[in-house]
Amino acid sequence: MNLDDATARCLACNSPLWAAEIQAGRLACFRCEGRASEQLHAIRGTFKRLDTVDGHTKVRGGGTSGPTGSKEPPIPARLAVLNATGPGGVVAQLQSGIEDSWRKTLGWSMAATRSHRDIDGVTTFLINNLPWACEKYPEIADDLEAISSIHGTLTGMETGERGPRKFTAYCSTDDCHGEMRITLWTARATCPTCRTDYDKAGLGTLVTEYDKAAA
Repeated sequence: MNLDDATARCLACNSPLWAAEIQAGRLACFRCEGRASEQLHAIRGTFKRLDTVDGHTKVRGGGTSGPTGSKEPPIPARLAVLNATGPGGVVAQLQSGIEDSWRKTLGWSMAATRSHRDIDGVTTFLINNLPWACEKYPEIADDLEAISSIHGTLTGMETGERGPRKFTAYCSTDDCHGEMRITLWTARATCPTCRTDYDKAGLGTLVTEYDKAAA
């Protein structure tokens, strides 16, 4: 990145970087760093609330599964919550998808595989090293998107609200028919076929599945 380039932009949100951010050689802006830090703290709290008997069995409307008055433990009804808080869930996604890559880039040894309940350990590592990643890690945009996605998924599980509807947008590069799954709030996406990057404004110009259906 050219540090003298006044048009240097955040890799995550594509907003122009402030002079101090450019001078520091940052790849992601302070605003995106702050948002990710807040999301990681929220992920920790939401995970812990979901990783309880009530969190595993509570259904929409406030009740729990299982027969009324039964002395038997209720049958888990929220498989998505069990998947998120169990082995291969959120902790594994954060460790294998982000923590391990940061450790490798920093030249640090790999941590032992974390327990699927070690949300404190993995989020603490990410929060503590987030400033470095936003300054120096080339793939920070993908990691911030992953953190945001996990945050949105867990929040939806806790509140019962569905996330933004996804739809297909088609790459506009000549001779490329790549497809991207986005929402109206997607700030950045990369075509999986030709690797063309699109910011929010660029995504708004693309042909979508709805355009083709209406044609």
